[in-house]
Amino acid sequence: MVRQGRPRGDWQLVQHAEAERTGGSQAGSLRDRLNFAGLDQDACSLLRRHRVGLEPEVETGLRAFFRKLQTAPDAARQFTGERQIDRLHDLYVSHWEVMTDARFDALYAERVKVLADSQSRMGLDPRWQIAGHAVVLEGLVSSVFADLANRGFMPSSRKRAAELQALVSALIRLVMVDVEIAVSLRFNELRLKHHRDMADLRRKERASVTDLFQGAFTALSQGDLSSRLNTDVPEEYQDLVSSFNGAMESICAAVSVMDASRRTAEEVSAALGEQGAALGVRADEAAADLDAASASLRQVTETVSHNAAQSKLTEQAVEMTVKAVEASGEVVGKAIAAMADIETSAEQIGHIIGSIDEIAFQTNLLALNAGIEAARAGDSGRGFAVVAQEVRALAQRSADSAREIKALVAATKHQVEAGVEMVNRTQDAISSIVTQVVDINRSVSVMAGETAKQAAALDSVACVLEAQGETSRASAQLSRQAADDSADLHTVIVELGKTVRQFTIERTQYHGSQTNPSNGYPVPSAQAAELPMVAFSEDFGGHDFLVPIRAGGLSM
Repeated sequence: MVRQGRPRGDWQLVQHAEAERTGGSQAGSLRDRLNFAGLDQDACSLLRRHRVGLEPEVETGLRAFFRKLQTAPDAARQFTGERQIDRLHDLYVSHWEVMTDARFDALYAERVKVLADSQSRMGLDPRWQIAGHAVVLEGLVSSVFADLANRGFMPSSRKRAAELQALVSALIRLVMVDVEIAVSLRFNELRLKHHRDMADLRRKERASVTDLFQGAFTALSQGDLSSRLNTDVPEEYQDLVSSFNGAMESICAAVSVMDASRRTAEEVSAALGEQGAALGVRADEAAADLDAASASLRQVTETVSHNAAQSKLTEQAVEMTVKAVEASGEVVGKAIAAMADIETSAEQIGHIIGSIDEIAFQTNLLALNAGIEAARAGDSGRGFAVVAQEVRALAQRSADSAREIKALVAATKHQVEAGVEMVNRTQDAISSIVTQVVDINRSVSVMAGETAKQAAALDSVACVLEAQGETSRASAQLSRQAADDSADLHTVIVELGKTVRQFTIERTQYHGSQTNPSNGYPVPSAQAAELPMVAFSEDFGGHDFLVPIRAGGLSM
């Protein structure tokens, strides 16, 4: 918003300029001027001693000055009547009376200011006061030189000439100091007037800017982004109006895009909230399933571990069986060897029985022959025949026993051979059993190792499943948190939508009141040449510079 009224900076500028007109500042500046010009106590005393002689020349010079003033068109048009001229004449007379008194006190300062203010109100330029002082000074110097010429060049006249020379010097210094002070006062007055004019110009300019932007800024403060400035404005404001309207167009476009993005974000946040909640439920279910799977896997792992232990025990039992079967094989081998020995003994017994049978046959033959011979012998051989008969009977029994033993030995050999065959088959079967048991032992060993590995793998998988369960529960928690955050985001976006909907973005145009440069717009640059020249000085002791007034402020 553009604030109306006198700006703070303009007030400070005017107050600073007015402060320069205070008496204390003038007193210090006046002493500096007198010291710089050489108007010391001796010069002032010299002026006071010749005051009586100077006053007629002052009056003569003032009359001559006012005659010229009344005949000069630029000066004469500033007077409204004879009374005003007389008033100004009286002020000049009073001023010169104070000047020739050469005291430079408060009365002098007052007379200087009164004369300067009066001429300023009449509209007289400072050059007329400079011209008046020149006319009076000319008369004063001429009278001094005339007095010097009348006295001649006598020795007594040289002292008088030195005094008059000092008087002329004092008069010139007096007039120049007074002119400088008067002109400085006039220039400062012009500068103050210029500051006031510039302050009024700035105030009018700010008022026009306020009138131009007030409606648009008010609408903007109420959330109406559709207001636009009228482009029918002075050229100085064309760029500003175009920039403002362009900025408002950009803001409206940005708000429109933001509203569209807000709607999309609202839908996305709502969907994210729903998906987050659903994901949380699914994550909880997955965590429960993983927990159940982990528990089942733990049971399977325990079973497999138990089976691995049983496989280890089975492996040990099989190893013991292998050892027992191998021992049985050794026993069977020994039995086979024993049967082979029995078979050999049976064969030997057969041979012995054959020998016995042969002996029995021979004995039977011998007994038969003995019987025959006993029969031949008759009664003497009858006893021998009986013996022979007994021997034959014994031989027959021996032969019968031998045949029975032979039959028994043959049967035993048969049985031994059958036993050997059965033992051989048993040994082959035991060897096959040993081989199969070894294979079984190897398979059981492999199975036990694999079962142990499976138990370890299942335990690892169970740990992984438990970790996955924890992760799923954490994911569920994060999903619920994300759902809550999405709900919060949705709330924020809804509130943002309410805020965005408070702005009006349909385009309207703010026209403002119709003004023109004469009613307060800045002075065009083409008129700058018509502005007056003013002197700028910080105080009476500073340097004076002529500077042109420029629309908008001083060119410094």
